Amino acid sequence: DLVMEKTRNLKLSEEEKQEQKQKEIENRIRGLLQKYADGLLNKKQLILDYEGFRDGAGLSDDKFLINEIINRLNPDQDNQFLLEILEEGCRLDVSSIRAIIDGHRHNYNKAAHRRSERLKEDLARQHGISGSAVLPNLEADDEWQRQVQEMHSGLEVSLSQAKLKPLAD
Repeated sequence: DLVMEKTRNLKLSEEEKQEQKQKEIENRIRGLLQKYADGLLNKKQLILDYEGFRDGAGLSDDKFLINEIINRLNPDQDNQFLLEILEEGCRLDVSSIRAIIDGHRHNYNKAAHRRSERLKEDLARQHGISGSAVLPNLEADDEWQRQVQEMHSGLEVSLSQAKLKPLAD
């Protein structure tokens, strides 16, 4: 009661109201995508629920959904379901995003192979350890971790700059 009495005359500014509305929209969209990822919603139901929410919230475009999906893309996981939502739910051509992720995976695998070979050479030269059974632990290699961080940063920049075009009808 004391808190209610002290805050009775406080009012949110228009900016604060907009921020609160934006957070509510983002949280709702995150929740829908998480339900889909958890298998609680199928793709058709997710799209229907999203469209109903979008219309009810008065959203003029799909930017919140697009941003959330872009943030969830992970080159180390299967992104097919997210890309399908962009294609079917937002009617976007995601070929540029597929190309970016495929290119990243290719570069990642090449870099991992090169670094692994380099570590094998170092083990043979410095410690006399060699052979086909030698498998360097890339995850414990600081240089590899630095390279991975750089590659992921580059991927994030590429994804954020990707131009998504509407699908032709």
